[in-house]
Amino acid sequence: MIKVFVAVLFSVFIFCVSGCEETYENTENTDVVDPTDTTEPTEPTDSTEPTVDPTEPTDPTDPTESTEPTVDPTEPTEPTEPTEPEDPCLAVDAEKINSVVIGTYNTHLFFDKICDSGYCSSSDFESVPSNSEYNSKLKDLADSVKKIGADIILLQEVEKESCLKDLFEKSDTYDEFFLGEKGTSASVDTGVMTKGKITYKNKHTESIECAECDGGKTTFSRAFLETHIELGCRKIIVFSAHFKSKADDDAPRRLAEAAAAAKILKKTAEKYPDALIVMGGDLNDEPGSDTLESFEQESSFLRVANELSTKDQATYSYRGNAIAIDHIFWVKSSLGSYKQSSAEVVKDAPSTYSLGSSDHAALKATFEF
Repeated sequence: MIKVFVAVLFSVFIFCVSGCEETYENTENTDVVDPTDTTEPTEPTDSTEPTVDPTEPTDPTDPTESTEPTVDPTEPTEPTEPTEPEDPCLAVDAEKINSVVIGTYNTHLFFDKICDSGYCSSSDFESVPSNSEYNSKLKDLADSVKKIGADIILLQEVEKESCLKDLFEKSDTYDEFFLGEKGTSASVDTGVMTKGKITYKNKHTESIECAECDGGKTTFSRAFLETHIELGCRKIIVFSAHFKSKADDDAPRRLAEAAAAAKILKKTAEKYPDALIVMGGDLNDEPGSDTLESFEQESSFLRVANELSTKDQATYSYRGNAIAIDHIFWVKSSLGSYKQSSAEVVKDAPSTYSLGSSDHAALKATFEF
C-alpha cells in the first residue's frame, strides 16, 4: 500500500514540474528587461501635451506666437490714397455737360423682312422688304440720324427691337437704345437711341381717360415711352410719343393722349426736380389744334419751335400743305432751359419736308444746364 502511494506521489511531482517549465518558457520573453539597454523609454503616442525641454530657455517675445504685425518705427509711413467715389459724378470736381441736343425723327414704316401680320401685299399696311431693300433703308436711316446729330434721338415707326438694334449698330453713334414694343403684329413703335447710360425705362400703355371715346377710356396709340438717361453727369428724362394718325381720323383720341401725356410729364417733374425733362415725337397735329393747345395753354410747357415761321417749322407735307406735326416740348419746371433759337428742322432740301427715305423731316433743339 505504501508503495502504491509513493508511486502516485512521484507521478504527480513529475507532471507538475513538466507543466511549470512549459509555462515559464512561453512567458519569459514578455516581461524581461535587459539591464544593459540604455534606450530612453518611448513617450505615449496618445498624449496631447507638447514635449518641453526644461533646459531650453523660453522667449516670451517669440514673434511666431504674436498676432500683431511688426512695425519698424524708423520706416516712413506712406500716405493713404483717398478712396474714389463709386459714382464719379458724385465727386466735387466732377465735370458736367453744359448742354444737350435732343431730336425727334419718324423713320416711316421701318419693317423687317418677316411678314408677321400675314398680309403683306402692296395694298396692305405691312411690307416685307428684300435683303437689298432692307439694307438700303437701314443705311439711309443711319445716314439721316448722323445728319441730325443729336445726343439723344427719339424715334417713331420702328417695327421691332431687331430693327432698332440694326439702326443702333449701323449709325455707330450712340451708347444704348430702347424700343417701346407694343406686342401686336406689324406694330410700328416708339424708340430712343442715346449717348450716356439708360437708368430707367417705362412703356406707358395703360388705360387713359377719354370723355368722347366708347366707355370713356382709351389707350396711347403707341407706347408713350419714358426713358431716364445719365449723360455727362446730368439726369435727363425723355418721352418719345406717337399720337393717333390722321388716317381714319380720331381727334378725340389724340386729345386724350395729349391730356394723359401732360399729366405724366407734370408728375415726373414733381418727382425728379433735378432732371431735364423733354417730350418729342410725331403728335399728328399742327399748331392751333386742340391737341397742341392743350399743352401750349399751360405755363408748364414750351414748344421749342414756336419762334420759327410756319414754313420753317414744318416737318411734313399733308395733302400738298407743309405742316408741323413733329414737335418737342420742354417741361419748364424741370432742370435746365431751352436755348432760344436753337430749334431746327433737318430735311433734305429747303423745298422738301422729308429726310432720307422717310416722309417726315426731323426736328432738333439744344437745352442748356
